[in-house]
This record gives sequence, C-alpha cells and structure tokens, in this order.
Amino acid sequence: MRIIIIGSGKSCEVLVQQMEKSAHDIIVVDKDKKIVDTLTDRYSVNGVCGSGASREVLLAAGADTADLLISLTPVDEINLLACSMAKQMGTRYTAARLTRDDLTKDLTYLRESFHLDYVVNPKEIFAQALASQVFFNAANRVEPILGTLAMLAEVAVEKDSILDHAKLHELKPLLQSDFLILGVFRGDKLQVPKGDFVLEAGDIIGILALPAGMRQILAKTSLTRKPVKNAMLVGGGEIGRILAGLLQEHKIKVTLVESDRKRCAELCEAMPSLNVVYGDAAEVDLLEEAGIRKQDVCVCTTGSDETNLLVSLIAWSNGVNNIIARIGSDAYDRVLRKVTINITMSPDRLLAGQLMDYIHSLLSGKDGRDASRYYQLGPGMIHVHDFTVPQGFERCGKPLMAGGMRLKKGIILGAILRRRETVIPKGTDVLQTGDRVLVITDGQQTLSSLSQIFA
Repeated sequence: MRIIIIGSGKSCEVLVQQMEKSAHDIIVVDKDKKIVDTLTDRYSVNGVCGSGASREVLLAAGADTADLLISLTPVDEINLLACSMAKQMGTRYTAARLTRDDLTKDLTYLRESFHLDYVVNPKEIFAQALASQVFFNAANRVEPILGTLAMLAEVAVEKDSILDHAKLHELKPLLQSDFLILGVFRGDKLQVPKGDFVLEAGDIIGILALPAGMRQILAKTSLTRKPVKNAMLVGGGEIGRILAGLLQEHKIKVTLVESDRKRCAELCEAMPSLNVVYGDAAEVDLLEEAGIRKQDVCVCTTGSDETNLLVSLIAWSNGVNNIIARIGSDAYDRVLRKVTINITMSPDRLLAGQLMDYIHSLLSGKDGRDASRYYQLGPGMIHVHDFTVPQGFERCGKPLMAGGMRLKKGIILGAILRRRETVIPKGTDVLQTGDRVLVITDGQQTLSSLSQIFA
C-alpha cells in the first residue's frame, strides 16, 4: 500500500517503526524539515516538507494515487481538511485523529462531509485502556485479547520473587496454571526462549493465559492487588476527565489533582461529585495532604513524562502499590521499572496499534479471517491473528508436535478455541475443522491464511 502520514509526532514515529519493514510505500509529511529529515534518515520512508492542508504538498506526497492517508496533526481542522482534499484528489481511504468534543459529537456528519473512512480519538482510547487496567486490578499491565477469550500480561520479574532465577520449564508446575510464554524482553531485546532459559530480575515476560488462569498466575506471583475503592488521578486534562467519569461509574471514589485553577473550576462544575485538588502534584506535601497514602491506585496522566515519573515515585514512597503512569520515553519507562513500578502506558503506542489494526483490515479484505489486533508488549508490538480452520484443511487431526506441523520462525500458536472450550496448545493437541486459532507474530509480520504459519 502507498500510505501518506501527515504530522510526524511521536504517534507517527511509532507507526513508522512498526511498518517500515513491510512492503508499504510510506511518505511522511510535516512542516518541520528537521523532523522530516530525521525520520527519513532513521527509517525506510520518504518525506515531504510542508503543510498537510496544502493541495500542492498533498500532490507532491502522491495523494492522487495513495491507498491511504492518515492525518495525525494536533489540529483537528487540519486533519479534516487534509482528508477531504486527499479524497477528492484520488486517495482511496482516509483516517483522521480527532480530539475536540464539539467536533466528535456528530461523527456521522463528519464522515460524510469530509469523506472520512476512519476516526481515532487518542484521548478516549487511552482513558479506556487506563480504566480497564484499574478494573483488572493487577500490578502489571494486563489486557484481554480479541474480546475476553484470552488474556495477555506483561509481567516484570522482580528480585527475589518466585520468578527470579526460575527456568521456563519449571513455571507451569510452580504456578499451577496453564499458560504460554510469548517472549522475554531482556534489556531492549525480545527473545523467544527455550525451556531451559533462566529468568533474571528485570526481565519482562509476555504471558498468554485464559482469564481464570491469569488471575491464578498473578495471585501466585503476588501481583494481584486489593479491590480499588479509592483512586487518585494526577492530571485533569481530557484523559483525566474521561477516566474519572469511567471510575465513578464503577463506584470508585476519585481524587483528581490539577495544577490549572481554571481547569479545576471547570471540572468541579461538570463533575460535582469529583474531589478536585488544586496544586502542583510534584509537591510531596500536597499529595500527602490530598491523601495519597489512602489510595488503592494512583494514575498519572499529565502530558509531562517528568511529572508522571516524579509523581509515581512519590506515590511509591508513600506505600501505594498500584501505580499506572503515562510514559512516552523508553528511558523513563526503564527508570520506573527499576523501582518496581511496572505499569507504564503510552497513548502513542495505543493509537499506533489502532491504526495498524485498521491498515490490516484494509489489506485482509474477505479472506476468511475473523479478526486481527496489535498489542503492546514491552517496547514493541505483537500481532494476534484469529483464523478459523477451514473444511478440508490438510493439517487437521495431526498432533502439533508431529512432522510437517513445525511453525515458521517468529510464529507462536497461542490458543485453540473449540466450541465453548479454550485450550492453550501442547504438542499432543490437534487442529479440527471449525476451530478458531490465535496465531501470534511480531509486529512486522502479517498473515493472510492459516497455511502460512507452517514451515
């Protein structure tokens, strides 16, 4: 596909990172020549310097022959105009980043008037992801895969924990649960380890398990937390406001700390039951007076990595054992993990994942795939494909450990869904007609059929 991306911010860079090794022809557009030059030097993409709202610039980027234009600038009006102009020039599909409430209230009108095929609201996506993490109530990031069929957990190995110095083949009897290790991040490198691999403190493990099994694993590793009744949110922007509303709907008492007096007044008027505290959250005394020690969870959602890092450390030093931080920098992410603050989330990666899903849906067409999603794991992404075993599939009935069933490098058979049963596959399991099969690859690989997973 020929894909034009307008607005080369962090979301664009994460998206380019995931797509650069694919067969896509990618063109980035931005007014800042230094940013365009940096991206074209660092990645296998082309660049055009100029405004995405300029007809001349769009034509220079190839909007008359593009398959997809994605506009990610921070200005909604530019994103709408770029998509509308590109569609009129001949671009097949358009996707826009929109965040303003007054614009997103009537998406049907916007889609029709500005020829939009796909809309992403990063604030809503991120707030929903934060709320899901709070509700699941674990000390590490956990999210459902393709509905609630299976769970993906990013578990950090802590020093002297049950996982520290354990061999992978010892984990199932140790944790007394059925699960699959998708990979281990050590440093910044993802490894697909064998059974004799020895875990070390600081490793990040990707674990796939059924919901009940995941809860048992988290309990065995002391990563579950008491039910959340009191939550402190730091940052009263749109993400904080949306998240506060979601938590209050679940009867959670929310204290929100915001440094802008005018914004505090707006929040108090819009949400009378919300406990709003005015002040700088980076001040220890303020957080202690606001009751940080009584909180079951602290969620840091400001737009500053430095503030979120500092507040996370203050919460940790005050005994809060469930801390979720919005972090965009990999360096700050590593700092937090060193003090066992393991739940860091990036709105840019979540947004990129949504867009990757959309791109993949355009590519897949009607080839029988039920679903496909990208999920964040450590500093990268994994791609989860959902295939249905077709009638007459030549590998049906053969044990997975048999000859001819060997998987290609970098591909993992994650789960088999048969009627009402979900199975984490072992070597003795077989595929049957009608089974749904979850296949996991790294973020660079895409599959169009189940047959492609075998060597």
